[in-house]
Amino acid sequence: MKTLFVSDLDGTLLTSAENISPYSLEKLNAMIDGGMPFTYATARSLNSAAKAVWGLRQNLPVILYNGAVIMEPSGGSMLYNNPFNAGQREYIRSLLQKYGLSPLVYSFQKGRELVSWERGRETEGMLRYLARRRGDARLHPVDSESALYEGDIFYFTCIDEKARLDGLQQSVQTSLDLKTIFEQETYRTDWWCEIMPAATSKGNAARALKEIAGAERLVVFGDGVNDFSLFEAADESYAVQNADDRLKAMASGVIGFSEEDAVAKFLSTYEK
Repeated sequence: MKTLFVSDLDGTLLTSAENISPYSLEKLNAMIDGGMPFTYATARSLNSAAKAVWGLRQNLPVILYNGAVIMEPSGGSMLYNNPFNAGQREYIRSLLQKYGLSPLVYSFQKGRELVSWERGRETEGMLRYLARRRGDARLHPVDSESALYEGDIFYFTCIDEKARLDGLQQSVQTSLDLKTIFEQETYRTDWWCEIMPAATSKGNAARALKEIAGAERLVVFGDGVNDFSLFEAADESYAVQNADDRLKAMASGVIGFSEEDAVAKFLSTYEK
C-alpha cells in the first residue's frame, strides 16, 4: 500500500536558520532514493521553499501558499490552482480600503507568477519580506491600487502590527467563501493576515496530491494552525514537540523538536 509522506516546512522540517540540517538531508535523501514518496506543504512560494530545502531530493510535486497551488519543483509547472472569483476580489478590495491596508497580491499573469504591491505603501514588515527576496523574479511593484488586481489572484497577504490587522481578519472570518490564516511569523515579530478562498487549504491540496501520486495513505507532519486541515486530511498525523497545543491534540502522535531533526528521525524508524 503506497503511503505519501508530507511535511510542513517552517517550524517542522526546517531549523530556525530556515534550512534543513545536514543530518536530516542525509537521512531524507537516503529514504527518498530508496523509494519513499516524500514532499512538503508550505505557506512559502516555490522560490522561497527551494532555497530553504536546498539539497533535498524533490521527485514529487510540492504544495505551496498554504494549499493554493501545487507545482512541479523543477520547471515550476502548475498542477493545481484555486484563484479568487471576481466577487471575492472586490469584497477583499473593499475591506482593505476600509482598514487602510495595502497588501501583497499573489497572482498568475500571462503564465508568470507575480507578487505585486503598491509602491510607497510598504509597511516595515513588508519591507523586511521584500528585502529577503531581493532579486526574486516574481516581485512586481505597481504604481496604483487598481493595478494590484490584475491577473488570476490566488492569495493576499498583509504584514503589519497585530492591532492594525485585527479588524481585517475579523471581517474576512465572517465571509462564508473566504478564510484567513492570522499568526505571528515563525522567526520574527511581524504578524501576517493571509487571505484565500475558503476551499484553499493544505488539506485539500494534499488530497489532490495523494491522487496525483497514486497513493492510498497519507502521513503528515506539522507545527502550526495552518496545518489543521492537513492533519484532518491525513490517515496519520504527527506534531513536533514545539507545535501549537491545539495541533498536538489533533495528532496521532507527538514527535521530537524541529531543531532536533524530529521528522527525519521518526521516518528512519517508521515501518508501515
